[in-house]
Amino acid sequence: MKKYILWILSVVAIMSGVNAQTHDDSFAGKIFKIDNYIGDIFDNSEDLVFTDTEVEGSICVQYGFKKAKYTTTTNEKGLQEFSCTMFSKEHGKMVWTGEKNGDFISGKYLWTKEGQDPIYYTFKGKIK
Repeated sequence: MKKYILWILSVVAIMSGVNAQTHDDSFAGKIFKIDNYIGDIFDNSEDLVFTDTEVEGSICVQYGFKKAKYTTTTNEKGLQEFSCTMFSKEHGKMVWTGEKNGDFISGKYLWTKEGQDPIYYTFKGKIK
């Protein structure tokens, strides 16, 4: 009986370790220098700064967009993705999604604001 209990505890410990590894946040503590595009046209560059729980765009804060909590998942390619929604009282909201591949990041975001057409952006960059 003792061997059986030890075996179960070992399996649980191993599975907990495997599960913890799949939820590793490869964005936390990183700063990415990204280029933003509207269609194929370059718009601007900014820093995308990730803490353990939030992300902030260096240009976004100039327009009142607050740091946003982000979530991560692992996609079908095995790459870690993030998603978040940034809000500004004056300038609406931005919904971001992106993926990290080594030192590189890419993705898209949608900026919506009352009284303006939605603006679809793509971005790409690398760790600063």
